[in-house]
Amino acid sequence: MSQFESKLPIDFSELNPFVSDWSLPSEQARAAKRIDSSIQELRNFHMAVFTRFDEIVKYLNQLPNDPDALPIDAKNLYDLALMAMEAAAPIDLGWSSPDIEDVFPLQRFKFNSY
Repeated sequence: MSQFESKLPIDFSELNPFVSDWSLPSEQARAAKRIDSSIQELRNFHMAVFTRFDEIVKYLNQLPNDPDALPIDAKNLYDLALMAMEAAAPIDLGWSSPDIEDVFPLQRFKFNSY
């Protein structure tokens, strides 16, 4: 993939393979992806993104504080970072599955769209 085909800012191009599946633009899509993924998929994704998380935040802090105003490569990075935070809960808390059993089902949540 050349720099002109990159889905992310060039400094984060090694994360390009995650964009199509993990860079999701809505809270509802991110929650569903977390629940629908295996715990190992979440671990792999979490490990890949969180090793660069401080750099991602530093990069995004240089841009407008409006996700809709970001260039597409930065918006993809922003959405990837949000998904990494969504994936962090089961990983950081040591869950054995991507969701907690016997909780309010995701289908009953009402998500706000911005």
